[in-house]
Amino acid sequence: MKKKLKQLSLFEIIAYSVLLLLGLWGLVYTLLGFICEFLSINSGLRYANNYVRNVFGTNFLACGLIVLGVSVVAAIIVLLVNAKKSDRDFEKAQRRAARLKKRPEEEVVDVSSEKVEVNG
Repeated sequence: MKKKLKQLSLFEIIAYSVLLLLGLWGLVYTLLGFICEFLSINSGLRYANNYVRNVFGTNFLACGLIVLGVSVVAAIIVLLVNAKKSDRDFEKAQRRAARLKKRPEEEVVDVSSEKVEVNG
């Protein structure tokens, strides 16, 4: 029996795409933060890290971890909401199948094929 996969809704596709991009953005900022922590020369990246620290109060590493954490939490929420909806649909189908199975079936009458002789 083939198992039919549930099709993704438009909301799910958009949400997963946006959250994936947000996660990649956080990952890039985290990697830039690690590079800046271990960079020994003064470069444009170190100046950018110091500028971000002066403006936002955190460096690339902290910003990246925050953005990455937000995207992961949001993705978990979207997955849980859609899983709950999918479970509800599955249970509904199971109840319907059980209800259809409980219906009384038509009585089947067995007919014998014996030869009956009629006197007359």
